[in-house]
Amino acid sequence: MHTVKRVCTLVLTGLLALPMAAPAGAAAASFSDLPSSHWAYIAMTEAAGYGILQGTGANTMSPSAPLTWPQFLAMAARAFAPEEYARSAASGAAWDQAGLDAARSAGLLEGLDEAALTGAVTRQDAALLLCNALPEEYTPSFWDQPIDPTALSDWGRMDSLRQEAVAELARRCVIQGKADGSFGYADPLQRCDGAVLLMRVLEQVDNSCRGESQTVTLHILNADTGEALLPDQQVETEVSTYLSSLANGLDVGYYVYDYDRETASYTSTACDSYTLYFRPMTGAEIQEEQFWEKVERGEAAYEDYYKQDFWLNFQGDNARKHILLFGDESKSRFASQEEAAAAMTAVTVPVWQLSGGEKVSSTLTLSVHAALAEDVKEIFAEIYNDPEHFPIHDVGGYAWRGDSATGEHNCGTAIDINANENYQIRDGQVLAGSCWEPGSNAYSISPDSSVVRIFAEHGWSWGGDAWAYSSDDSEGYHDYMHFSYMGE
Repeated sequence: MHTVKRVCTLVLTGLLALPMAAPAGAAAASFSDLPSSHWAYIAMTEAAGYGILQGTGANTMSPSAPLTWPQFLAMAARAFAPEEYARSAASGAAWDQAGLDAARSAGLLEGLDEAALTGAVTRQDAALLLCNALPEEYTPSFWDQPIDPTALSDWGRMDSLRQEAVAELARRCVIQGKADGSFGYADPLQRCDGAVLLMRVLEQVDNSCRGESQTVTLHILNADTGEALLPDQQVETEVSTYLSSLANGLDVGYYVYDYDRETASYTSTACDSYTLYFRPMTGAEIQEEQFWEKVERGEAAYEDYYKQDFWLNFQGDNARKHILLFGDESKSRFASQEEAAAAMTAVTVPVWQLSGGEKVSSTLTLSVHAALAEDVKEIFAEIYNDPEHFPIHDVGGYAWRGDSATGEHNCGTAIDINANENYQIRDGQVLAGSCWEPGSNAYSISPDSSVVRIFAEHGWSWGGDAWAYSSDDSEGYHDYMHFSYMGE
């Protein structure tokens, strides 16, 4: 077991001279059959980001499909023997032959019968290969809860070599038993299972090499256009360095690292080439950057930071917004309905509406905080002029909902759009509205719509993803109709 003892040395010395697969992050992983709610989403996305795992065509990943031996060997070779894989591929070998050659050369196949490496991979054979890839060093973490492998109902049905592999993987918390109490030793491994197990082992390999020097190539691209912002950079760093920290060390002008395009979060022994995406700064972000430049020149003081107008276009709550809305940085609500009503004004905005299947121009009127009136007009004008021509049949603004209400409708700083088609839902329970069907219902607001983008550019938050990990409505709290200036 543990035949790949030289993984760190091999990766960190021989890798740079060889042509590799596409750099990590070269294309943000997005597969139609791998939603962010899938249990293996993170592992499969990271594996794709490092170039370890490939899709199955037509923008699919086929997470539940059986994992074949050619696929698994290619994945394992790219992860644990990348220099051998690159060398074999460079000599003209096809990807499956390169995977077999590299796995054999690196000792990953010890204990396996090469003649039997056809068809689907069984869980016990996957365990044997992955055990061969484990680093010698392993330090259990405080929260590790390894299972007792001998308690698995099919433990006695495996030979001693595979028992040893399963026991070691269990000790290191790489594997867990199945719900029925077995290991499922003869069950075919699915692509999602294989990716998760492999990435757990790769994490241990990377941890064993943490802090060792590594030379990586960075490709710095404009997230909007894909064009290079800088020539490729060779950087001396260490294994397991966060890519965001490498990005922060680059001078790319008024651009900011785009975490949304990040498919791999840190440098790995499996990869020496990474693509970093930077999006153009928003107007508010540019103003903030220029403020700090003034501070460096002695033209502004740090104490003035929270007084700057760029805070008005940042999402969420802040003191500058409080001053604009309430005249007091410590005040975030009106004390009474009378006080609130006195601060409101009606605005009429242009909208597109559907009539007989066609989009026609119209207007709607809503009540908002007077300090935001011009901003609201600009937002709806931009939505109206955007090529999407998103249709809007109803809007709601200021509404006093009681002295104890905590939402922003009391403040005139919240707007609801197409309430029926953009429901409010908490953990699957619909609270208001009737549906949310982006893509099929023209009135439903999708996460990538011009409406969400334009409101965000003006510092407003969307209830579709403001209080949850994503816009997925299957869990968490979502209010898809809702936009709020202070993020509540």
